[in-house]
Amino acid sequence: MISRRPSHAVVCLAALDVRRSPNHRSELKSQLLMGEVVRVLSASRDRQWWRVENEGDGYRGWARNWGLIPATRARAARWRARASARVVRSSVEALSTPHGGVVVSPLFLNSRLIPLGARTGFRRLELPDGRRAWVPGRAVAVGRSRGMDLMERVRSLMGVPYLWGGRTATGFDCSGFTQQVLVEQGIALPRDAWQQFRVSRPLGNGEDVRPGDLVFFGRRGEPVSHVGLALGGGYFAHSRGRVRVNSINQDNPLCDKEILRQLVSVRRPRQGGPRGGAGTRGRPESA
Repeated sequence: MISRRPSHAVVCLAALDVRRSPNHRSELKSQLLMGEVVRVLSASRDRQWWRVENEGDGYRGWARNWGLIPATRARAARWRARASARVVRSSVEALSTPHGGVVVSPLFLNSRLIPLGARTGFRRLELPDGRRAWVPGRAVAVGRSRGMDLMERVRSLMGVPYLWGGRTATGFDCSGFTQQVLVEQGIALPRDAWQQFRVSRPLGNGEDVRPGDLVFFGRRGEPVSHVGLALGGGYFAHSRGRVRVNSINQDNPLCDKEILRQLVSVRRPRQGGPRGGAGTRGRPESA
């Protein structure tokens, strides 16, 4: 148990659950990825849970502090500056030696770590808790190096199961999927579908839908509750049961007519994108 609550912390688990209240039975709101920095807002009475805010998207909830490395504001800033290696595979095992050894940790897409050096075909990394491990060199991008393009990334995630609150390749919810795919393209989105709707703009007259635009759905008279990624030609990718591709064209065999009835609009995310603030989760889409 950590007796004193710090101002900041760095996530040291591959995926750390964020819950609505400080209890493992509480609703899963979201997940934090290794290397993300959070502000620590408060602590539970037993001090085993911290209420945190993800600095990347402003999302708040409760996380067990066993997955967090306490940090001062200055230490958190140093971590952000040094953690220039970003995982560009959907998932990869970080190992104790380049060609094998034991698994130090799984790592998921967009996790952040400190690059230490390279050996032919492999990259050595430092994790937030000081552990060191090796991954294939192509599993990470360092600095401003880009990962997959949009279409390749969507293909790499096809079939990943739906998980309410999920942000990893073991399970995505709809807005976790769009957020994680687009951040790789340089577009930072807030966490939930209704927040993503709010920070994107309607298409202007004569503007065509293009890959990477956001396709929003919601029941009549209710807030937006589902989002997907436009791929072009009327196709869109989304997490509904699993990551899949459907069409908004009624004559296409990939048209999901149930979700099509809830189509609200197609909007364009703004490059860079603002943080989403401390919203609450909207209702899940119809199954």
